[in-house]
Amino acid sequence: MINHIGLNLYIVAFSEIDDSLWSIISDYLPPQKPPTGRPRSDLRLLMNGILFVLTTGCTWSDVPEKYGTKSTVHRFHQYLCEKSAYQAIFFDLLQRGYDLKIVDLSHCSIDTKSIPAKKGVSSDLMAIRK
Repeated sequence: MINHIGLNLYIVAFSEIDDSLWSIISDYLPPQKPPTGRPRSDLRLLMNGILFVLTTGCTWSDVPEKYGTKSTVHRFHQYLCEKSAYQAIFFDLLQRGYDLKIVDLSHCSIDTKSIPAKKGVSSDLMAIRK
C-alpha cells in the first residue's frame, strides 16, 4: 500500500487521457462487447489505469480503484502487449507528430557507448560488405 504523501506525488505526475488522444487510441482497442452478458470494463478507465502505473512507477496493486481492480487493469495491459497494440498506437502517434511538425528528429544523436559491440559476430544492422 502507498501512503497519502506518495499518492499526492502520483497525482501530480499523472494526467488522464484527454478526448483528442482518446480518439486516436480507441481505434486500436478491442470493440465493446454487445449489450448481452457481463459488460466489459470501461476501456478508457483501464487505459488510464495502465498509464497511471507506467507514468508513476507504482505497482499494479497501487492502481486507484476508479480505474478498476488491479487484476483487471494488469490483465488488459497484458492483452495489449500480446496484441502489439502499444506498437501500433505509438507508431500512429509518432506519425501524427511528424505530420503536425511536432516531432523533429533532425537534431537527435545517439551515443555509441550505449550500443555493445560483439566480437566476431556481425550485426544485423551493419551494411553488407562486398
